Amino acid sequence: MAPKKLSPKLARVTLYRPAHGFSSGVAHLEINGQYHTSLQLGGFSEICLEPEDFKLAAHMVQTGADLKNYQDATTTLKPQAAQNLYVRVSDQGDGRATLTSVSVERAKHELQDTRRQIHAVTRVTQAQECTEPAPRVVAKGDIVLGADALFGFGKSDIKDISVQGRAALDALIAKVQKQYGSDAQVLLHITGHADPLGNPVMNKRLSEARAKAIREYMQQGGIDAKRLSSSGAGSEQPVIQTCGKTVTPETIECNKPNRRVVLSIRAEAR
Repeated sequence: MAPKKLSPKLARVTLYRPAHGFSSGVAHLEINGQYHTSLQLGGFSEICLEPEDFKLAAHMVQTGADLKNYQDATTTLKPQAAQNLYVRVSDQGDGRATLTSVSVERAKHELQDTRRQIHAVTRVTQAQECTEPAPRVVAKGDIVLGADALFGFGKSDIKDISVQGRAALDALIAKVQKQYGSDAQVLLHITGHADPLGNPVMNKRLSEARAKAIREYMQQGGIDAKRLSSSGAGSEQPVIQTCGKTVTPETIECNKPNRRVVLSIRAEAR
């Protein structure tokens, strides 16, 4: 049984009763004096807590017997962040519970024949979700900029960005900063696109170089480099496919929409 990925800020404690042993009653478990669960033979339960020392206590509860006002066994656990701890709960046949910390290897072997218990909800106030929630996309969109307005013909270096192109990029940077601020969860990807005219390999390199230049310009404009990425698609994703591939003034003009830079914005939240 492979446990799910654990949050690096928490410790996970797996409490279990082996499938083979004395089966009378259930093991009543408490953490820091608060009820957690009642383990049956062959059952296990997990709880995730912040890495602080805590007291684990257990006593056997027999069907029809008087309730105990004392614990059979107590122990103090000292978990570390991102650590998995395993505790075996046993009844040695005398109606008393014992608690034993075991190795990962031993626990995995004994857990193979057990089942998770879900009939009881922990009342331990310090309990937390074991895994961090996956990023949730809360906003996304594409902004398309014409490459002809950004660069001269065949140009791709950051110093080659036109005055008109710099003004457009400055406005875009201001818009991103106003809308998203410095939120590290907002990621920006720049994709360069070329038309199908000319050599495909050269077009690919040109689209990559233009996307990289725009990325560097946005970084210089105040966007965190960790939020920026870029790539070149060459002429593989045209928006118009009816212009022809022979270089003429008409095909150059017709292919203008294919020569573009796309800024994809993806905002995530946890």
